[in-house]
Amino acid sequence: MTEARVTIVFAKGADVVSWKRRHDEGEVPDSWPYGLEKLRASFPSLSSAEVTDLRVASLVRALLRRKPARADDRVTVSWEEDVSLRMLYQYPSSIALSGVIWATDRAGAVGMFKRALAKRVLRRMDVVWTLSRPQVQAVKRWLGPGAPPVRYLRFGIDEKFFEQRPYPERPMILSAGGDRDRDPATLFEALAIVLESRPDVEVVVQTSSRLRPPPGVKTVPRMSHRALRDLYGRASIVAVATRQNLHASGMTVALEAMAVGRPVVATNTPGMSDYVRHGETGLLVPALDAAEAAQALLALLADPARARVMGTAGRKLVEANFTSSRMNAALAGFVTNVVENKEAAP
Repeated sequence: MTEARVTIVFAKGADVVSWKRRHDEGEVPDSWPYGLEKLRASFPSLSSAEVTDLRVASLVRALLRRKPARADDRVTVSWEEDVSLRMLYQYPSSIALSGVIWATDRAGAVGMFKRALAKRVLRRMDVVWTLSRPQVQAVKRWLGPGAPPVRYLRFGIDEKFFEQRPYPERPMILSAGGDRDRDPATLFEALAIVLESRPDVEVVVQTSSRLRPPPGVKTVPRMSHRALRDLYGRASIVAVATRQNLHASGMTVALEAMAVGRPVVATNTPGMSDYVRHGETGLLVPALDAAEAAQALLALLADPARARVMGTAGRKLVEANFTSSRMNAALAGFVTNVVENKEAAP
């Protein structure tokens, strides 16, 4: 097999050069976003590029045109569907792959329009993948007959950056993350219940929500990866509250917390059980159920020995299954399989 010339296409402003510099200074995990530089182990000529903005009208006109011409010697890869349309037209290639994240969940008029655009372009990929196992079948049904293969890619994080820390003596609950599927209302309700019984517990929530937190809950704005890592180290439990979704929202925080050696209390959405093992590395609770979430948090606060064991198990699970190196090795396999099939075709 001839070596594939692989280009990772990022969203505008990703600035891989700056990211690497910050990584070298210890500020961010991995050398590229999502650790995608590790594809270089399989493809030494790996390069990166950024898409530019296109107006909605330009996107529609592009999709109404015939499938664009493809270069014969390049493979392009997009992490998610928002980038894939621009990638397809700005970086023609013989093979194109893309992740799918939000498309099975987004609702509303704007969401439906973007879903239609995403569906049309994803059907032109050679392979698409999801980070949630249950999402695979949903994407297959959505894309319909004649669509490219849909694979499951286990997400991974930089376990060296998020190194294991000693379990703290002082009880602290940390919650982090602000994507659109987070559920700050249920989280705050659960934390209020916890603090009624355990006012001694420190509670820190990193959020962009404008909801007023309950008394005793400290909220902080968006922070650096390094600062968040230090907060994981101070926490005794990490809470992840989300609404129902198929793409396992919150898995990044869950894996980072587990890598640091902390148990996770997370909403039991489809796909989350692939990342957090109930009763082993954390506890999974029903969506929108503040009482159950509070009960799970209080149970771990009351049994720090159990919480410490769960944290250690979480670290071992991340090392064995959920590192960015393992994720990129699997992604390299997707690319290699397509390349080999193309070369074998008459």
